[in-house]
Amino acid sequence: MVFIPQRALARSVAALRSKAPSTPSQRTLTLLRSPFHNRSATAACKAAATSAVCTRSLPATSNLAINCRSRQFHSSPVVKVDYKISVLSDDEYHNVADNTMDAMVEYFEDLGDSTDFPGFDVEYQSGVMTLKLGDKGTYVVNKQPPNKQLWLSSPLSGPKRYDYDTEHKVWFYTRDHHSLHWLLNHEISEALGIDIHVPFGNDDDQ
Repeated sequence: MVFIPQRALARSVAALRSKAPSTPSQRTLTLLRSPFHNRSATAACKAAATSAVCTRSLPATSNLAINCRSRQFHSSPVVKVDYKISVLSDDEYHNVADNTMDAMVEYFEDLGDSTDFPGFDVEYQSGVMTLKLGDKGTYVVNKQPPNKQLWLSSPLSGPKRYDYDTEHKVWFYTRDHHSLHWLLNHEISEALGIDIHVPFGNDDDQ
């Protein structure tokens, strides 16, 4: 153990204080140069200097921290129309259903004439429309007079049954309240890579 005279120690401390280093890094360097430092003191000084530098360079209330905490993501809500099933007579059902089917068949026939999509074909017989899209699958839409519905078989979303709303003049699926035309437009546009708009087949197509 080395004994240091008290007067020499006091003079060394006074000399260190007189230099009054202004930054944490300078204070650390000064202490490291002192003949009285040890390893524990060195580690403590380095930690203190690092903490002070980090605190000054990036305050806890910086704009970056505030922006990161306040940033939130919200998905847009799906807007659904409150469709209601209408009571149709047999004649009303056949009139509306036939107009819808005829308009769809004519639209897809014209689309087939204007596109070279491989495997595209449309057929209509006895109230059943079959739309083939090659390796994308086959869509079937058919009348269902006993239930006064239109039934759909989709290679993507499966089978669905559509009822008619006379107020909105649309065939809709009661489970998700999406219309038949919305689904056909969405799925077939994706399959063909083009935007399509299947007509409703009434006087004021939507």
